[in-house]
Amino acid sequence: MRLTTLFIVCLLSLNVFGQKTESVNGNNFYLISENANEKTIIFLHGGVNNPYFDQPADKISIDYIVENNQEFLTQASTNGFNIIIPITNDSLNWLENPKQTFIELKKIVAKSSLDSQEIYIGGFSDGGTGSFKIFYQNPAYFKGLIVFNGYPQHKNFYKTVDYEKIENKKVLFFSTYKDKVIPYEFLLTEYCLQKKSNPNTFIYLSSGDHSFANYTKEDIDILFDILSGKNQNKSTEPIQGFIKNDKLVILYPFRKKIVRKFGFGNDTYQKNRKQQKIYGK
Repeated sequence: MRLTTLFIVCLLSLNVFGQKTESVNGNNFYLISENANEKTIIFLHGGVNNPYFDQPADKISIDYIVENNQEFLTQASTNGFNIIIPITNDSLNWLENPKQTFIELKKIVAKSSLDSQEIYIGGFSDGGTGSFKIFYQNPAYFKGLIVFNGYPQHKNFYKTVDYEKIENKKVLFFSTYKDKVIPYEFLLTEYCLQKKSNPNTFIYLSSGDHSFANYTKEDIDILFDILSGKNQNKSTEPIQGFIKNDKLVILYPFRKKIVRKFGFGNDTYQKNRKQQKIYGK
């Protein structure tokens, strides 16, 4: 009964905040907005090659796209963020063609009259990887980046990134402890590189595996505390953990098995060992 009530509340919330679909040049989008909101998050879903997205757009459920994580959508609206969720198709493959995707995203932002707002880009899994690519190819356009369980190393893209160009953006790397698809260490390494020039770079781990549904209300609260400015850092020291207002909340381990299995991240692993001795567990 309680779950049913919560589901109804979520649906009512989305109706209040004006959920609708938009189409630009054959590309389809979900738009959740309210006139009073002054910021926008573009959220890219995972599974760009999922056959589910081959069907007509009106058959594609927003619940499926966000893996029934209505908390994310509701919290975004209540914290003053509009949400744009594109639905992948041939011209919106953000994993393989982020440059063209960016062009199409700008069109929907302009059509929705949101181009004067602060624009953030984020996504889960393939969407997290795509948002990473689009943000670092076009950093001037975006106020910040939110990567959930993404893979910055896809086709060695991370090697093209000049992290020193980012100094005053909110860059958030969220992952889960038990993600066996994309271990969190792949984000932890990029967090360390970006943190050196951009103090408001964050790494945060939730429980669970490779699923956006694993992010709870508490996790989403932490996300929007950062985006709303309740959690701000000044230090650029790349401590490998979650930092709140320049204070270490929890230090994350860099597992040696990741270095052994993937031949990746040894430098970050060695620094992690030193930090474990300094800051404790």
